[in-house]
Amino acid sequence: MVTKVIMPRLGETMEEGEIIKWLKKEGDRVKEGEPLLEIATDKANMEVEATTSGVVRKIVAQEGEVIAVAEIIAYIASSMDEPIFLKEEKKVETETVEKAEKEFILIKASPLAKKLAKEKKIDLSTIKGTGPGGRIVKEDVLGIAKEKEAKKEGIPLAKRSLSRIEKIMAERMQESKKQIPHFYLTSEVNFLEAVKLRNDLLKEFEKEKGIRLSYTDLLIKACARALSKFPRINSHFEEGEVISFSRINIGLATTTEKGLIVPVIKDADKKDIFQIAKDRIDVVNKANENKLSLEEVEGAAFTLSNLGMMKVKVFIGIINPPQVALLATGEIKEKPVVVKEKIVVAPIMEMTLSCDHRVVDGYLGAKFLQEVKRGLEKPSLFLI
Repeated sequence: MVTKVIMPRLGETMEEGEIIKWLKKEGDRVKEGEPLLEIATDKANMEVEATTSGVVRKIVAQEGEVIAVAEIIAYIASSMDEPIFLKEEKKVETETVEKAEKEFILIKASPLAKKLAKEKKIDLSTIKGTGPGGRIVKEDVLGIAKEKEAKKEGIPLAKRSLSRIEKIMAERMQESKKQIPHFYLTSEVNFLEAVKLRNDLLKEFEKEKGIRLSYTDLLIKACARALSKFPRINSHFEEGEVISFSRINIGLATTTEKGLIVPVIKDADKKDIFQIAKDRIDVVNKANENKLSLEEVEGAAFTLSNLGMMKVKVFIGIINPPQVALLATGEIKEKPVVVKEKIVVAPIMEMTLSCDHRVVDGYLGAKFLQEVKRGLEKPSLFLI
């Protein structure tokens, strides 16, 4: 019996996947439930298990190929002798056709431009003319020649293709800036009480719990608390509708060698700071090891992006659609501030909320930001 292996749909938004690595080769035996290959989705790299036992009879989609959901990528059979019937495809030698077509293109160029191009070994078909009617003139050729010389003087930078995750992130961010009417609200937070709380907890509980708290954990807790009070911000905007969620799942923007990925801290409003810290450490480690499951990267309705550890003072984030808001936070830096008519030095952090104006207006965004600030400046509220 021959079984078709198809590109699975791993998530509601997945339309195609990239084959990263085959874990079995043709002729290898595989058991049902055993990892067969690794694919990259629009959210993470994941292992795909065999749905039946047998021999990998034929692999029809190779590593690096991007395949649509439900397309055949391999066959598993009872033995290597079992016949399979592959769908015939006509292959067009695209490069040959393009080269032949290029030879018949009429190139408009001045005699001097043609002479210079020949001397400097420049393909006129690659030049866009600036003369009348698009005619290539001497200056066009000299400009290209100058660029070529400039490149020779320096050391060319290495080129690489974007990973699947990087491509998807690039597409989403471009879509976000094109379609979402962003506006931004910035506020300063006095971190004095939050710093004291963290230091006290480190002394008393770190050894007992085996978990090291970070300021990111306090930020996640503050955001979760504020989202519980302003559910409209804990939403998606899709096809003209606002979809608000009862669960408060916060995405944490995380940079890895494969690119930016956003693992999710689930039910952050129901967890204490130590459980949030444990979850954060777990998903960040998995992100760096490329071991996140689909469940660990789905379900967020709000994103936190913290660059404080990189000594960034303030920055503005791009909303991750279909979410409607993102909080970007910078470093905690000691600054002189006025407290009760006295100038004191306090640890201050700047944070900027990016909002989708189709769903969140200035008043709602400001109230939400004030609530995040209130939680961080009075962290005893986290215990309520």
